[in-house]
Amino acid sequence: MDRTNQEEYVFGAILHLANKLQMWGDGIIEDITIKQWFLLLLVSKMNIKNPTVKEIADFTGSTRQNTKKILEQLEKKEYVKIIGSKTDERALNVKLTEKTWKYFKANEKKAADSVNKLFTNITDKELIHTCKTLEKLLKVFDITVKLGDAE
Repeated sequence: MDRTNQEEYVFGAILHLANKLQMWGDGIIEDITIKQWFLLLLVSKMNIKNPTVKEIADFTGSTRQNTKKILEQLEKKEYVKIIGSKTDERALNVKLTEKTWKYFKANEKKAADSVNKLFTNITDKELIHTCKTLEKLLKVFDITVKLGDAE
């Protein structure tokens, strides 16, 4: 297989894998989708108290509209509270509710066990190499993900 075919394979495999991971994740957790869970997780990692929808969108690499749509779904389920900003009447602040923190705590082990099972057949060396490759691909889009010690 030449380089172009390999690049096309990797590109297609990532897209296909993303779809499969979403379906897999939606089957693991209850009450919310994997995308909703991931958004909550990313908001919880932000160093901003009650970030705006725009700040969350920028942090997650998504559009403001898509981020707001997911947050509105989460608000209906009482995982977040969307509040008008006190400093900018056009902005909306987002606060994670107690329900979110309880959800994280209740599902922490199940999520960790599921992810560990997913990577059962991947060696440490393969995982490190994959992390480095993904990091390079993410840099193309100016995305920096801090993985800690992946080496």
